[in-house]
Amino acid sequence: MTISILYVDDDTDYHIIVSKFFEREADLSATFCSTAHAALDLLEHESFDVIVSDYMMPVMDGISLLKEVRKRHGRLPFILFTGRGREEVVIQAINNGADYYLQKGGDFVSQFTDLIHKIRSLYEKNAIENLARENERRFRKTLDRIHMVAFHLDENGTVQYCNDYLLSLTGWTRDEFLHKDFFEVAVPPELREKKKRLYKEAVSKESISQHEEMKILLRSGEIRDLDIINTDLRDEKGRFLGYMCIGEDVTEKKRVRNEALSWKRRYEKLTAKTGQIAYEYDIDNDILLLDESASHVIGYTPDELKNGKELWLNIIHPDDYENVFDTFLWAVTESEEFDLSYRIRHKNGSYIWIQIRGFFDPAPDSRSKIIGIITDITREKEAEIALLKSEEKFKLYLEKSPHLVFILDRDGFISYTNPAGEQLTGYTSAEITQMNIFDFILPEDLAETQVTFHNLLERGYAHKKLTLVGKNQKCMCVDADAILLEGGEILGFCQDITENVVNEKKIAEISRKLQLLQSITRHDVMNVVTSIRGYMYLLNDFEEPAEKERISTTIVGLLKRIENLIHFSREYEQIGVHSPTWQNIAHLIEHIHASGIQVRCMIPKDLALYADPMLDHVFANLYHNSINHGGDVTEISCFMETDEQGIRIIWEDNGVGIPSEEKDRIFILGYGKNSGFGLYFISEVLAMTGITITETGEYGKGARFEISVPRAMYRFESEQ
Repeated sequence: MTISILYVDDDTDYHIIVSKFFEREADLSATFCSTAHAALDLLEHESFDVIVSDYMMPVMDGISLLKEVRKRHGRLPFILFTGRGREEVVIQAINNGADYYLQKGGDFVSQFTDLIHKIRSLYEKNAIENLARENERRFRKTLDRIHMVAFHLDENGTVQYCNDYLLSLTGWTRDEFLHKDFFEVAVPPELREKKKRLYKEAVSKESISQHEEMKILLRSGEIRDLDIINTDLRDEKGRFLGYMCIGEDVTEKKRVRNEALSWKRRYEKLTAKTGQIAYEYDIDNDILLLDESASHVIGYTPDELKNGKELWLNIIHPDDYENVFDTFLWAVTESEEFDLSYRIRHKNGSYIWIQIRGFFDPAPDSRSKIIGIITDITREKEAEIALLKSEEKFKLYLEKSPHLVFILDRDGFISYTNPAGEQLTGYTSAEITQMNIFDFILPEDLAETQVTFHNLLERGYAHKKLTLVGKNQKCMCVDADAILLEGGEILGFCQDITENVVNEKKIAEISRKLQLLQSITRHDVMNVVTSIRGYMYLLNDFEEPAEKERISTTIVGLLKRIENLIHFSREYEQIGVHSPTWQNIAHLIEHIHASGIQVRCMIPKDLALYADPMLDHVFANLYHNSINHGGDVTEISCFMETDEQGIRIIWEDNGVGIPSEEKDRIFILGYGKNSGFGLYFISEVLAMTGITITETGEYGKGARFEISVPRAMYRFESEQ
């Protein structure tokens, strides 16, 4: 860094003295002029960082030069350095915009040390101000380019800034809108007083809704709907400056959504939420049916794309083709739902971004049909990229996002995350910026995620549902999007969908449990009841005491069977009712009610599993299985082993073991010597948090149950 100085003084001796002092400073470079006119001529052709000028000079003095510099070159730093020490000169210098005033005379060393200090201070201050002005200019320029409304309201609701798109949307001129009361100009009359009152209340509390829908009045009298994000603005000292409001015109979206409500019943749920293009794809006959809004969104009429897959694939962007084809093939093969964002060629030749969601028709006779929604997300994508690339101003929006946002390099190392990233992962921002994105990925998902990352680098965009592992092995399910920026960095967004995934799993689990319990009630219990009725009917036909005794014993056994079914149903109902918790394994084993044989527990004292609260029943059932079915068991041991996926908890006895042909069936409901419920119950409890159990013992040497625990589902409490 070199600071260029224009030194103006009619005293050439001072030129020599000043140059000697400046030569000692490596970062200073000076050009000398003897008159103010010569300085002004030089300023027309060269640029300087600081001007130092004498006051008393022939023809034009230093104050006159200052006035001309301010007129022609704005805020160029200016120091008046003179032997004239009258008070009125100082006042003139300050009033006309001089940055500093220094008087010649006295000790040369201290005098020029002070001058050099002030030159450097001015340069640094001017550089900061220039950077701020450039950032502001770039910010305003970006806001003027995006297809979104943007305006700044001060604490009184007066418009301090509005972008070109807002003016084009409303029809107002800049003079009609800028520095006017926003509520008087742009809010419908019937809503005006209410909106004013709410805004005053928000300003008084310095708190406004971050997201809102509002109606705006156009110059023509038409009313449009806006979807707005509000952010409070403050100066460098933290003083409140009002609100920056950025949003989009959602009038058409709301109109299309309302029109979609009149569609056929099978599409009502979808169109009510999105209001874009509803579609149905007949896989067997390769027929694609679109609603009439297709021509407005993608330019093609429904008839032009009716002949299905091949025509649609022809309009996909070449860089997105492989991903789209693979996703569609996977969805068709696996009969799975899909959610994909990519680019297609509009009929006018331009490319637009769409989001396409689809699932198989749940009707039993329609498994070969896919229905779904296509949404034009071009504006969102363009606005998203434009906002996030505008540096510090847009960082305000990232900081307030409830979703995890991160920036990383092409090797996956993270350089930035927002406060939501800290909250969701449990790590501080300083810790996260020392990590790689793959540090948050489960080992079993690492290979697949690396493929997605490679595709992102090649195609510029990726979408994937992931399970992230935060601090203390905390897991979360996220819906992740990432884009490759022009500079080579990667911008990613992760929406926490853990609750949704958990709820979906709970619903599925509840449904499965209900079906099983209904099966027990309707089938197993009724079968036993029927058998009891039959034996009771036959009991009177037998006269031999031995026969009657045999039938009575059988009836008692059947009643015991019903009792076991009821007991199992009661316990089974409790699986998944309460949220999983961290449970100390050694503690659970130590509290097993042993009946003769103690368990030799070699599990670390601080090992805890994240499992269903009924985990204690798992070890109790394993104990009773060893005692009741192991033969002459004299020793039971429990210990831990590690592997690449996590840990294994081993339960081992020295009984007779389990024959090889039965190992795959012992965890099936109803299979076993007695009730057939115990081992099935164990597997169900463990499965609630992704833990599995297998039997690997050698027949004749004892049973050996291996409980496999993924990394995210265990921890050592001493390390927390």
